[in-house]
Amino acid sequence: MDQTDQEIEHIARAFFVARHETGVWETASRVLKHEFRLYARHALRMLEKKQEQAWSEGRSVAAAEILKAA
Repeated sequence: MDQTDQEIEHIARAFFVARHETGVWETASRVLKHEFRLYARHALRMLEKKQEQAWSEGRSVAAAEILKAA
């Protein structure tokens, strides 16, 4: 299992516990685990997209500041 798979597994477990407080991840059905892994993948994609957007906006602001200084 690579790091991304481990991250997905940890996030899926966390989502599962948050939703099913009395449930045990190890005894959950394959279908239920798959569903929560999809949620985890989606959450990671959203975070990556937000980080890329922030990085892009930060670059634009820095470029504008450089032009003002010139």
